Amino acid sequence: MLFRIGFVAIPLLICSTWIHAQSPSENGLVWEMQGSWRLNHEQQHLRTGDDVVPGTVLTADTATNGSILVLLPDGQRLLFDCHDANTCSQGFRIPALIAKPDKDDIELFETIKLEMQKPSLAISLGKAPRISTITEIESVVRIQNDGTILLKQPLAALPPGQYRLTTQGDSQAQPSEHSLTWSGSHDESHLTLSGPGFYQLRLFGNLGTERMRVVLLAVPPTAFSDTEKSFAEARKTLQEWNETFPGWPMHEWLQLYLRSLSEAGPEKNSSEQ
Repeated sequence: MLFRIGFVAIPLLICSTWIHAQSPSENGLVWEMQGSWRLNHEQQHLRTGDDVVPGTVLTADTATNGSILVLLPDGQRLLFDCHDANTCSQGFRIPALIAKPDKDDIELFETIKLEMQKPSLAISLGKAPRISTITEIESVVRIQNDGTILLKQPLAALPPGQYRLTTQGDSQAQPSEHSLTWSGSHDESHLTLSGPGFYQLRLFGNLGTERMRVVLLAVPPTAFSDTEKSFAEARKTLQEWNETFPGWPMHEWLQLYLRSLSEAGPEKNSSEQ
């Protein structure tokens, strides 16, 4: 019976002495799963976004192809899977935290947990199949005095060319569509938005192939510095976790974090600094 940390497999036997987290804020969460899973053989099934406590045992009801991805606030990425009834019912013990998370790590984790509990568009984006040929970008951008944003920050990696650009904000039932002639990272093109908020941009080439997806938070100048700083710190933490435990859902977490910043508003973003 094996569990995998990132891409490394370790026998369950050595995990028998793992202890529980010291506080609920140090609990992990269920990111995704296949099959029906329980914690410590409890009657209630786990759901995506539920808390899981280091030291407890995960078991699956399914007889074949059960899997569950658990994330911990010290950066551990744990993929447990089983392929027969005996292994699924015997279960897997969640290891202890390797290091005590700091305040910012715990705050990031709790923010994502809260966002996962909301029926928001960010979650549907995060769970969409990832397509390797499509560049994905997350960004905080400043709204100019004329109500536009400069595209050269979020589209810096886009090659020069002709594109079809769709834009959709939270208040829009359907995306708007624009033609974009893009000259590269120094292009000074602007895009008019309906106001501050959370937006999704998609860019398609001449043949209709999607080339880039952008999730951005547009903020007024007074809130830009603090909001960008918060987002940069979250990105840095996720990059560090992903370097140690490859395979972290980076884009999904950054999208959810942008969603949380959009809901917090400028006043809260400034007060947290």
